Amino acid sequence: MFYLGKVVDYLLLPPGIFVVLLLIGAIYAWRFRAILLIGAISLYLISIKPISNALLAPLESFDVNETSSPKAVVFLGGGTNSNGIFKAYPDAFKREVYALIVAKEKGLPLLFSGGGMDEREGIDTKKDIEYLSKSFNFTPEAYYENRSLNTWENAKYSSEFFEKKGWSKDIILVTSAYHMKRATLMFKNFGFRVDSKSVGYFVDNNGTIFDYLPQMGYLNRSYKAIHEYIGLVFFAFKQILE
Repeated sequence: MFYLGKVVDYLLLPPGIFVVLLLIGAIYAWRFRAILLIGAISLYLISIKPISNALLAPLESFDVNETSSPKAVVFLGGGTNSNGIFKAYPDAFKREVYALIVAKEKGLPLLFSGGGMDEREGIDTKKDIEYLSKSFNFTPEAYYENRSLNTWENAKYSSEFFEKKGWSKDIILVTSAYHMKRATLMFKNFGFRVDSKSVGYFVDNNGTIFDYLPQMGYLNRSYKAIHEYIGLVFFAFKQILE
């Protein structure tokens, strides 16, 4: 009964229910059968673990170590919610914690970059860092760049900050593993030498039979990966056009 219950859960909850509905539509809507069937198969595939793993693996295996004398730890925002003790969303919170750990280990200042769409993000992130610093028994020299709207602007405004401070552009960059490849390429484009410190890995090769049932968590991971690939394509076009 346990296994049957799990199957029913996954098929009744999104995205499984939408896969089922598309398949039913493909059976009864003859004129649109091909479109509905393609939609059902596509949604199913990006909602299972093997496919989300395959999409994320090339992104999360990226690693760079180009500087041995970093001047600061730069960590990228990922959204906050002003409710609760800690304000950052899960991905962003991992970045905050890891950035603070690295800053303490290396004795380096921190630079947060992000929050251009919502000025609260910089404020919320500062509160998180201040709260975490008490537990870490370490108060970093911290700066908050809160104008950037995307990864390109993260790199651009961080570059302007370093130039204003007169620091050499040697950094430890902290962001989510799936985002590191694109972030590193963009920071290097602005003259940074980057030692990447990824956090929040998603690829997991341990599995069960349930990994082949559509689940929202795997759909979300696939979404993150596809978003990164689109960003890499746009970056490549931007490089060609410049």
